[in-house]
Parts: sequence; C-alpha cells; structure tokens
Amino acid sequence: MGFQEHLEGKRVSSFTISQNGNTVFEKTYSKRNISISIFTVIALLLAAIFIYHSYFGQQFSVCNTKSCLQSSVSLINCMNETVDPCEDFYEFACGMFETNYPYYSDTNENSWITIMSLKIKHRVKKFLDKENEINEPNAVHKTRKFYQACLNSTEDQVSKNYDPLRDVWGKVGLNTDYLNDSVPLEIETILARLKLYFNLDMFFEINVDDDPRNSSSHSLLIIDQIWESNKYKIRNKMKTNKVDIDDSLPKFTEYFNFLVDKLLNRDQPYLRKLKVEDLTNTTNELVEFEDKFSQVQRNAFSFKNEIPEVVTLGEFQNFTDTVGEKFKFNWTLYLKELTRNIQPKVYEILLSGNANSYELLVSNRDYLNDVFKLLSQTPTIIIKMSILTKLLTILDSHFPSGEKLNSKYCVSLTSEIFGMVTGYSMIDTLDNSSKAALTEMTDNIKWALRKMVNEASWMDNETKNATLQKLANTKTFFGYPDNYDKIINNLLENLTVTDNHIENILSISLFSMANNWKHLTEDRNWENQTWDVTPDEVNAYCYNSMNAFFMPAAILQAPLFKNGIQALNYGATGSTIGHELSHNYDNTGRLYNELGNVAQWWSNRSYEEYTKRTSCLISHYNDIEVVSHNKSVRIITIHFWIGHKHYFSKKLESLSEEQGERFHQEIKEVEKRYKHQWNDGRLLLVFK
Repeated sequence: MGFQEHLEGKRVSSFTISQNGNTVFEKTYSKRNISISIFTVIALLLAAIFIYHSYFGQQFSVCNTKSCLQSSVSLINCMNETVDPCEDFYEFACGMFETNYPYYSDTNENSWITIMSLKIKHRVKKFLDKENEINEPNAVHKTRKFYQACLNSTEDQVSKNYDPLRDVWGKVGLNTDYLNDSVPLEIETILARLKLYFNLDMFFEINVDDDPRNSSSHSLLIIDQIWESNKYKIRNKMKTNKVDIDDSLPKFTEYFNFLVDKLLNRDQPYLRKLKVEDLTNTTNELVEFEDKFSQVQRNAFSFKNEIPEVVTLGEFQNFTDTVGEKFKFNWTLYLKELTRNIQPKVYEILLSGNANSYELLVSNRDYLNDVFKLLSQTPTIIIKMSILTKLLTILDSHFPSGEKLNSKYCVSLTSEIFGMVTGYSMIDTLDNSSKAALTEMTDNIKWALRKMVNEASWMDNETKNATLQKLANTKTFFGYPDNYDKIINNLLENLTVTDNHIENILSISLFSMANNWKHLTEDRNWENQTWDVTPDEVNAYCYNSMNAFFMPAAILQAPLFKNGIQALNYGATGSTIGHELSHNYDNTGRLYNELGNVAQWWSNRSYEEYTKRTSCLISHYNDIEVVSHNKSVRIITIHFWIGHKHYFSKKLESLSEEQGERFHQEIKEVEKRYKHQWNDGRLLLVFK
C-alpha cells in the first residue's frame, strides 16, 4: 500500500508516494481552493495599486496647497521661457527676475534677501506702531517708548531737548582750545570718553570677545582694527588743497565752531550750508593724514589673521611703544578711564600691581603696527584735528536733522539698538511643525556630512573621529529663543528710557558697554544668551565659540522656506544649513574643538592635506576669465572672509586706486553692518 499525505494547508498540492518510491501529484480543484486563489489574486492587485499610488502616485501628484501655488508663481516670475535652457540655463531660470522684481531698496543689490528684508522692515514698523499689550514683555514697551521719543524729536527740534548732549559735550571737554599747543593731547582720556559717551572708536576698536582658550564661559577685552568707513573721503574724492597748517587753522577753527553750534542749538536758523567733510578739506596735512589712514585700512584686508592672540597688558604696551617711538599711548591709563564706572572689578585690577599681567586679545597686529607708526609720524595738531573731525562725523550721523530725521530713520535706529526686541515681531512666524521639519532637515544633512567625512581619503581616522564627534555635538537654533521673553526682559532690565530722544541715545551707549563688559568678570549664561543676528534679520550665522549655528525666523520665510515642496526647501534653506555646518571645518572652524575652544584636535597630516586643498582652490580661481552679460571680466584676486577676519588673498596692488577704493568701501559697508555680530564666511571675487 502506498503512503499518502495531504499538505493542502501548506499551499502544496496533495501527492502520493508509491511503493516504488515515485511521487505522483494529484491536483485537486475544490470550491474552497478556487475561492482562496481568487481572493489571493485580488489582494495582490489591491496591494500593487496601493504601492503604486503611495510611491509613484505621490511622487508625481500635483501640489495645490497655498505654499505650492506661491512657490509656482515665484518660479514662473523668474523664468525667461524664450531662452533655450540647453543654451543658457541661468538665463532660462532667472532671466526675468530683475524685470518682475525691480529694485525696491537704496542699495545696488536686488535679490530675494533684499525683498524679504524690506517685508520684515514693514513688519517691524507695524510692531513698533502698535499699542502696548498687557501680556507683552516689558522690554517691548521700553522699545516702543524709545521709538516714539525718536518720532517726537523729528517734530520738536527744541533747543532744551539737547541739554543732555551739551552736558556730555562738556564732560568730553573738546573745543577749539584743544588745538592750542599749550593744551596736551591726552589722547588716552579723550578716546576713552568718546568710547563711553558716544561709542566712538578712533584709530582702533576695543570690545569684548570670547577667550579662545575657554570660550564657553570666559571673555576678554579685544583690541582690533577699526572698521568704520571713511565715507566722506570716498564719497567726495577729496583732494589736497595746498594750504599749509598755519594758514588753514583759523578756517578749521571757524568751521568747527559753526558745526558745533549747529549741532547743539537746533532751534537757531542757519543759512550757511556747511558739512563735516568741509572741515577736513580745510587743511592739506589733515587730508593727507586721512588718505594715509585709509590706506592702512585697505592694506589690512591683505593681512592674514586667524585667531586673536592672547597677550598681557605689559606685552602689548611694549609692542606699541616699540612701534610708535614718538607716539606713546598709555594703555593702563586708557583702560582705567574706560572701566572706572562700568567695570569696577577690572578697574581694581588695573589699580593694583598686577596690571601688567592683565590679559587681552589682540587681533590684526599688523594693522595696529601700521596705525601706531602713522601716529608716530603725524604732528600732534593733525591728530587733534582728526579727533575733532571724527567726533563731529559720528554725532552728525547719530543726531541728524531735517529730512534725515523721519519715521524711516527711527525704525532703522530702533532696530539697530534694540534688534533683539524688534525681533520679537517674528514670534508667531514659526510653529512647532516648522521647527520639527527644520530639525529633520538638519539631521539628514548631518547624515550626508558624516558620509562625506567617512569617505574623505585625505583625513586620517583620528581626525575623522574627532570631526564626527564635533558634528554630533553641534547645536542648532531656529527662529527665536525658546525663553525669548525672559532674555529680552533681562537684557533691558536696568535701562531707563525717557521721552527725550537725545537723552536715550546717550544713556544707551553707557548701558550697552556696561552690559557687554560684565562678561569680563562673569561667566556667560548660554541658555539666556542674546542672538548676534536677531530674529528679524534675514541672515544666518555660525558661532564657533558655541559650536552652534543660528537661523533667525526672518530667513525661514518664503521663498527660502515654507515652499510646500521639500525639494525647494532643501535647495534654499537646506543649502544654508549645509553652508553654516561647513563653517565648523573651514579655515577658522577647524581650529575650534567640539567645546568651542581653540585647540589642536586635527592631526598634523590632516592639517597639511587640508592646506594643500585650500591652496589649490585659490590657484584654480585666480585669473579665471568670466563672461557675464556679454562682458568679459577676469578674477584677479580671491578673498575669503569669516566675520570681519580675513584669511587669504592676493595683494591688491593690481587694482587701480579707484577700484581699490570701491572694493574697500564694499567690504567696510558689510563689516559696518555686521561687525561683532556676524561670524560667517564668504568668498569675495574682485574683477577687472
């Protein structure tokens, strides 16, 4: 007899094993089997349809959301469909941008950034014009009060409103008697008072910066090159007038007294049309000095300087004494005048016998070398005249009159001084789902960066592991701080705002210095740290000392974000995230470890390989001919900037004087806007 077994339950046809061992299959066709087969086929078809629509259907479906429609309009308005994309893709994709989005600003730049910035300014103005609400932070109410005081000052130019300015002018102690030979220069005291009362830096800048050895908590004073633009010379192309100092001094004195009187007595009628730049033009030697000083500033852009160096006060004093043999600047006296009232703990150190061991940061020593050489070669009377001229220049910009003093000016001034508070106008522009999308995007880009690091042939394992560790610890900040109300209330807690605009301007200078310089003796609280680029600024930045990058709410708006389609979001915002992440490993970022401190955390071999590749990049781009709008231009030098620190370039001797002036002005305008705020990198190509 044969051995028979049924395996229908296992979806196998029944079979019989005969006595001779052969297998005989027996096909069965029961109704139950037929039903199961039919249902199986239907299930497979349904699964196939579901997979198709879930994957392929989703991939090619048309997005009709509001965000997608807005993105479509933006793209179409940029495209020039009359151009063959295979011939000129850029013109095809962007050819109609300038036509459909004409220049809306006073600058020569026209871009989405410009357009978005103008929208944000309008938003900020509406925010400042609003009535105060009970649930708003007190800092917002103080900011609106400052704004209203500014607006009221445009309508009421009464002399008594300028009493605070006259009082401060008296404290500074500058008048034409200062030009007498019998009056000492006293430059340390004068420069300290100008910094305190007017936040005016002259010949060099002094501020507070992170200690690169322990940047997470400790700060030091930093002496740096001055970035303020010499705008009058560049604007008017001043030429020497061949008038000697003895002959020109009376005219300088006359002009100076007139301008001071005009500044301090606003309710007096003045028919004479005299400007601050006319003051400089009175004196041949003064014009020549300003020319030389501008050249020192231009030369500074060709100096290589990476991380500020830590020096003692005694070492720095020896340096400037050696450089300026005929010009002695007492740094201890200068710092004591600065710190006496705003930083008493530092003042006590300077009074003690340990003053020479007090540590400072020095950035761009080459610039300081040239400045003190120039001052050493300049007559005292010219230095005095330069100080008086620069003082009037800054006061003319701080306290304008006439058409300059309007609502547009007041909005800009309020944003400049209270940027962290005007950024509160963006508080409702980024919801939790947007932040979650940004976090996911960042994680994906970090994954791609990890992959690149692992595949980099020039990095050894030691450097790869350290790089991946730093990447894992990189912090991200999107939109605005989580504890925004607390931050801005703490920021302005000790500031008194009055109805007198002039009084407000003067008090804010002292307040800001005291607020920033407190970190010289107090550890930073990073959880309650203000943002260097405020939430209402269309920008992003990397903060090496925190191993973090920030993307304010203003840049996280359409058409750079919230586009409805992830490909567009990744192309705009994603590329910015990748850009900021890359700063952790550029010429500056690679010097900071995962804690934000300057340390040797790359191997020597990886450092050498990195240097080879950056040198190759420079060599590749130098002297490349570029054709744009039927014009052929040649790149004669490439500059790389991070913040206001310059890292590599060719010398500018190949530029004409006019080209050099233009290049210098462009850089300084950028730095004027972002100085001590923007730690971002950029490539600058100079054409001829």
